[in-house]
Amino acid sequence: MQTDIDPRDLIGHKAVDRNGDKIGTVDEVYLDDATGEPEWAAVRTGIFGRDAFVPLTTSEFSGEELRVPYDRSLIKESPDFGVGQHLSPAQELQLYRYYGLDAPTGDRTAAPARPGQGTAGGRAGDLDFGVSAPAAPATGHPMTTAPTTGRQRSAEPTIGLDKPVEPAPVPTEPAPGRPQTTAPSQGAPRPAGPIELTLREERLEITNEWHVLGTARMRKYVVTEPVERRVQVTRERVRVERVPVTDEERAELSAQDIAEAVEEVTLRAERPVLRKYVASLERVRLVVERFTEEQVIKDELRRERVEIHDSSTSAAPVDSRR
Repeated sequence: MQTDIDPRDLIGHKAVDRNGDKIGTVDEVYLDDATGEPEWAAVRTGIFGRDAFVPLTTSEFSGEELRVPYDRSLIKESPDFGVGQHLSPAQELQLYRYYGLDAPTGDRTAAPARPGQGTAGGRAGDLDFGVSAPAAPATGHPMTTAPTTGRQRSAEPTIGLDKPVEPAPVPTEPAPGRPQTTAPSQGAPRPAGPIELTLREERLEITNEWHVLGTARMRKYVVTEPVERRVQVTRERVRVERVPVTDEERAELSAQDIAEAVEEVTLRAERPVLRKYVASLERVRLVVERFTEEQVIKDELRRERVEIHDSSTSAAPVDSRR
């Protein structure tokens, strides 16, 4: 990996595997306690996923993305130690063995880099409010995770919750023929620089999902109702008509004997005949339609804030809000 990478440049960038598939986003960078160089990166594998540790010594940062030379499935199954905590030697050794890397010799652990820490490593002490970094290694010393021999680790100031810890003075020996000055030597810590904390907040992401509410059924059934109709019917009846007999008919009829006679007339009438038949009235359809309505979603979101404690003054803590 490049030796001039600032951990702040890695945080928030995309991490991809050796095939170019996205693994997640770099969440934290862990520095080596002995050299202060970036050694491990915690990659958030999803919105509800966990942070997976990837080695930075074999990875390459192109300025836009961190390319890790392993498969995404292997990275997602890496040991889970949580984030924001100091890695113990046993945990770091387990990560080296998992990725098939040669574990460095010596007592080395890694701690998460805080914003503003740069490429220098912090102590495994009080990391609540960050660590101010000492000077970066001189040019010519590659930023690797190999242990250093013969070089004493300089003390750096750590700011905690209660009080600041002053750096231990490093004695220097004056050169022959020169008076001793108060200027710090090359290995002495520089004055504490600005410290930073990254504030995060929860945001609400709402998506819609389809759920089954129930079923609608259309059933046809038969009902019986009385009906009444008025119809016209025709019937026959008799009416008596008397017609006078003419002179020609009287002579003929008078010659007949008087006798009884019966004549019949058939009378007929119409009767209603009931016949039922089925007629189609209409089609009934059951159509599913969609309509949009507005619903109010309520929830609670968490947000991180900063409270400043200054032990040098008796003023109340200052709550800095956006």
